[in-house]
Amino acid sequence: MSKGNNDILSFEDYKLPPLGHAISGAVGSTIANLFIYPLDISTTRLQLKGDDEKKQGLLEQIKTIYEKEGGLKGLYAGLGSDTLATVLSSFIYFYCYTALRNLQEKMNTNIGKSSAELNVAQELFLGAEAALISRFFTTPVSNITTRLQTAGHNEKGFKEIALDILKEKGITGLWTGYRASIVLVSNPSITYFMFEKIKSIYMRTQKKSNLTGLQVFLFSACAKSIATMLTYPFIFLRTRMIGGGKQQDGIIDSLKAVIDKDGYTGLYKGMQAQIIKGFFNQGIMYMIKDYVAAYLALVFYHSFKLKMRAKLAQ
Repeated sequence: MSKGNNDILSFEDYKLPPLGHAISGAVGSTIANLFIYPLDISTTRLQLKGDDEKKQGLLEQIKTIYEKEGGLKGLYAGLGSDTLATVLSSFIYFYCYTALRNLQEKMNTNIGKSSAELNVAQELFLGAEAALISRFFTTPVSNITTRLQTAGHNEKGFKEIALDILKEKGITGLWTGYRASIVLVSNPSITYFMFEKIKSIYMRTQKKSNLTGLQVFLFSACAKSIATMLTYPFIFLRTRMIGGGKQQDGIIDSLKAVIDKDGYTGLYKGMQAQIIKGFFNQGIMYMIKDYVAAYLALVFYHSFKLKMRAKLAQ
């Protein structure tokens, strides 16, 4: 490993710590969420529409909300709580994932592996583990947000919706859909794994040392689309469980109800809208995260150098 002057780790060999990845991930997710929120609320509405309701596409749903629910106000209903959930989820996920990855790389080195690089199983497991931790802390806020998104003209706020859930299902009601989330933790791990593999293949074949902003957008967006297609039935069931109020409390009950009514194809209702939403959300998020992480790396490295010089001077 190369060192710089005074035996200090060079910037090329310096790894941004978990806190840096957590901050950049939270910033990227928040900005992306502001851009795609109308897609998010419209996708949720499409997933919860009954068969007796007029079938609409994503753009038609956006237009309906805009015209009938107060313009932009309707398209951004629940934005505050959703932003809170997004910030918490991304911060916790990227912090945990980076910390766990660094630990696993050290373990790989300590047990005598030729490379600290993670294998496929380790990549997927660590991504799922980080997502599971993140979802535990953010599920209550996400559930309240889903209710706000589907409330329409209802003027209830975050506190009122939370109290409604507590009255309906008790404190555990705030974690409705968490068991479905246990399966869905594979979504971010598949996304991150696919992104890293697409990036690795491209950089190796094209002999590049880094990606452009557009390439980060496209590769991450494609990775998210693949993950969404693989896990969509559980995304759909979780939304139905939360937005369906008291009707269907368990994932098995929800699964049976959808299949009995619409067959297995019913589990893929609204998937196209979900893929479109995920494509832009993930692409924008990773592109911004990449830029923020690059600047944070300079800040953290400068701080690291100052600390090392102070130690060497003692």
